[in-house]
Amino acid sequence: MKNIIVILFLLLNINLFSQENEQAKMFSTFKFGVLAGMNFSALSGGSLIMEGKTNLSSNLNLTLSFGYSAINKKEGYHVQTYQHIILPDYNFYETESYNVNEMNYDVFPVSLGLEYIIQHSVFSPYVLVEGGYNFFNYLQLTSNHITGEGGSAATLAQLPLAYQGALPAISKNDSYRIAIGAGTTYKLSKFINLDLRYVYQFNKSLESTNQILIGLNL
Repeated sequence: MKNIIVILFLLLNINLFSQENEQAKMFSTFKFGVLAGMNFSALSGGSLIMEGKTNLSSNLNLTLSFGYSAINKKEGYHVQTYQHIILPDYNFYETESYNVNEMNYDVFPVSLGLEYIIQHSVFSPYVLVEGGYNFFNYLQLTSNHITGEGGSAATLAQLPLAYQGALPAISKNDSYRIAIGAGTTYKLSKFINLDLRYVYQFNKSLESTNQILIGLNL
């Protein structure tokens, strides 16, 4: 990932000094786009992004995006824990175990970014960097549930030590994303462009993914 960042930084600086373009007034243009594609990690999942952008200069755009992504992660670990059961006449702890086979995440990213257009033409290649936050929900796919195998007890301390741990927690705090990528637009008409891009996104608290997107902007 560090090598990719260095390459993108060099591309930005080389083109800033080597390319002469007519200067555009800041915030003089606005574009809106919709892109869809796939996330590739341990497993694949779909993605839909809506994006708005405005120019900071002739070649540099400020972007705001939000959307939905499905990120699916292959697991394969065994959980030993307990249930605290409270009934009108009973209050006890019971052992529980199961296998976690897969984690499925519904992710709603919101991001700000910068897009640098390398060359304005029918094909207009660009590089981009984004930072934002992932709101998400998740579902565990499990199997081999066994309740009571290690017995039950009136207090947690009386359970076998292997079962005294709480359920593995997935923190939703600090769930940020950082993304870098490259792509190109293709001019279909005066107002409509085809947009094709590759993005690598690092997701805190989630699986990082490689993302391929295609869409339209106008």
